[in-house]
Amino acid sequence: MEGMKRATSALVLALGGCALIATTALAALGGRTHAHPAAPVAVPPLLSAAQLRAVAGGFAPALADLYWIRAIGTAGANTETPEGTLRLYRLLDRVTLLDPDFLPPYQYGALLLSIRGGRPDLGDRILNRARARFPDNWEYPFYLGFNRFLYDLDFPAAADYFDQAVAVGGAPEYLGALARRFRDQRSNRAMAIDLLRRIHQVSEDPAIKRRLMERLVELEAMG
Repeated sequence: MEGMKRATSALVLALGGCALIATTALAALGGRTHAHPAAPVAVPPLLSAAQLRAVAGGFAPALADLYWIRAIGTAGANTETPEGTLRLYRLLDRVTLLDPDFLPPYQYGALLLSIRGGRPDLGDRILNRARARFPDNWEYPFYLGFNRFLYDLDFPAAADYFDQAVAVGGAPEYLGALARRFRDQRSNRAMAIDLLRRIHQVSEDPAIKRRLMERLVELEAMG
């Protein structure tokens, strides 16, 4: 039991930190390096990677930088509106197609789309692209699992993603224990409420806190 409490606390700190990072990272353009729900709005057709690169020619990285700057402005201005969230997705889509090794759009953009924008479906698109590009990074299956937990209450699916993150290597030790706990069907809803309350407490972004509170109200009403 004590081990489970430690695992839960570690997850709360990790996700709370990720939520904070996702918003403070909007000011981190100068650190650009290569390395390691709201009402749904239809996603208009997007240019393929080949089409984008053909248009950009040898200026693909520079064009990716331009889209990234615009994405930062969009995320800071109106991510909470359906139109703003969709615009952010379209910009992130272009950045990751033009410069697929640039990490921040994957790491922070997907979280902003999912948590702040309330569009986990769009966040999942970015995360799945990141996972295909960086199969040795445990964070992407972890975030996919978090979306399954937060938005679908699909604990077995979340547990599967957590196990996949552990299998990649480098994941925190608590993830394996948490995956086992998520498969315990007896306390899923109660655990979800507890986790979201803790994440809400450590999150500092007002928009994220509001989204988490909306989800908490929904879960508590299910009782």
